[in-house]
Amino acid sequence: MTEHDAPDTPPEHDTPGEWDDALCRLEDVLLAAPFDRALPDLDELLERASVPLAFVQQDERASKLIREAVLARPLAQREDVRRSRAHVDMMTLEVEVLAQRLRDPATTPDVAARAAGRLQELADELDRLRDDL
Repeated sequence: MTEHDAPDTPPEHDTPGEWDDALCRLEDVLLAAPFDRALPDLDELLERASVPLAFVQQDERASKLIREAVLARPLAQREDVRRSRAHVDMMTLEVEVLAQRLRDPATTPDVAARAAGRLQELADELDRLRDDL
């Protein structure tokens, strides 16, 4: 029997019951993950569920379960990721300008106070973005 003639079950899960148990474990891990944050890496999810990658590759139910879990969370679409990256890039540039302004000895105290306040706003916004991840 060649690899292409192998049964539909991954070698680690020889019986339908074991396959269903693995699917249940994977579903439990996905449901336990917060829905207001992006999912961890696939390797971490599979490790938590004690499920091999071959299972997800061979079982359509498992791959569908993961796909739906990803789409139900923030940053699921490429456009969302692109927009977030661009936003972080702009904030990084703004932080550099504000930091330079604060280091400039010619900066007046009121300009320094505004710059420090804006730096705090940027830090808060970055914390919110990090929470989504």
